[in-house]
Amino acid sequence: MMDFSSPAGMAQLIAKAEVAGYGHLIELLRSAMRGEGNLCVPSRDTAMPPLWRLGKKRPLICLVGDDDYLEGGPSTWACAEKLRSWAAFAIIHGSGAECWQYAMAASVAREAKRLLFVETSSAAAQDWAEFLRQRADLKFWGILPKTGPHPVMPARGDVN
Repeated sequence: MMDFSSPAGMAQLIAKAEVAGYGHLIELLRSAMRGEGNLCVPSRDTAMPPLWRLGKKRPLICLVGDDDYLEGGPSTWACAEKLRSWAAFAIIHGSGAECWQYAMAASVAREAKRLLFVETSSAAAQDWAEFLRQRADLKFWGILPKTGPHPVMPARGDVN
């Protein structure tokens, strides 16, 4: 079992993320490894992640992975309302992942201290924007694809 609380454990996790095709997350993981912030990744049925504990001493990014072909939007996340209340800033990421976008998120988190980063489909990005607008004082950015939908469903037979 890897110990993610140590720099060596985080380095192992970063290497595994790269090999698994999640290289875009490396910038968030490096930020955590350098002690600049923490990262929380809840699941859809998580009532509330332990944000009070994780964000006590360092900035915290809560990464919501809503780009899993379900196109559920905020209504399918048990913690969505609590995360909206908790966040100081939010990013709706409805496009293909690029490393610079995640480096930007780590930088924003250092300033905002409580960042909600929603990875979603381009189809559900508007639902997330409408949901976040219900909190009038919450500022957020949206990152959308230049062309076509995101994610693109693999063709039948491409996935074993």
